[in-house]
Amino acid sequence: MVENYYLIGEVSKVLGIHEQTIRMYERKKLIKPHRSKKNTRLFTTTDILRLNLVTTLTQELGMNLSGVKLVFALGKKLDMDEEELLDFIVHNENDFITS
Repeated sequence: MVENYYLIGEVSKVLGIHEQTIRMYERKKLIKPHRSKKNTRLFTTTDILRLNLVTTLTQELGMNLSGVKLVFALGKKLDMDEEELLDFIVHNENDFITS
């Protein structure tokens, strides 16, 4: 099966976040895109789902990046992929928001 790859500009537009933000998430080891022979970042659909999850956690729920890393670690421990983790968070969003 051949996987589609997307460039950082395409991912940025789809998710509505700046390319520098995506690069920062990579530096913080929240994502690890593939690289072309010319060292261009190449993103898979899974990478985009993961970025969407980071965006949801930080922008909608106000979580910092350390909290995001913790969520990813817990998701891995519970054997949940990004899609399942995002679905869980969206369906339980009210439990995460404090007054």
